[in-house]
Amino acid sequence: MDLEQANTAIRIAWKMSLVSIGVTVALTLVYASGGSLANVDWWNWVDILLMLALTYGVYKKHRASAVTLFAYYVVSKIYVWIIYGVFLGVPIAAVFAYFFFRGIQGVFAYHRLASELGEETAVTYSH
Repeated sequence: MDLEQANTAIRIAWKMSLVSIGVTVALTLVYASGGSLANVDWWNWVDILLMLALTYGVYKKHRASAVTLFAYYVVSKIYVWIIYGVFLGVPIAAVFAYFFFRGIQGVFAYHRLASELGEETAVTYSH
C-alpha cells in the first residue's frame, strides 16, 4: 500500500463511519418519534458519541482509534444480532466492517510510510 492508497483507505473509513453514525441518529429519532427523546435508551447516545470520537481519531490517523472503531463496530453488531435474534443487515454490516478494516490497514501503512519518507513529506501527501 502506498501513501495515496493509505490516505484513500483512511478517508473512506472515516466517511463510512459518518454514514453509520447518521443511520444510528436517524434510527434513534425514529425510535423517539413514538414518545420523547428521553425514552430512547441512553446507550444510543453513548454509541453516537463514541463513534464520533473514534471517527475523529481515524480522521487524525490514530492507530488506536482505527482498531477500536473496527472492533467496536463488529462486536456491537454481533451483540445486537444475538440479543434480538435478528440477523438483519448482515451484508451491509460486512461492507462497513470491510472499510473499517481497510482503514486500519491505511493508518498503519501511513505511519510506516511517514517514518520512511519523513513526517513533513508524508503530511504534504496526505492533504
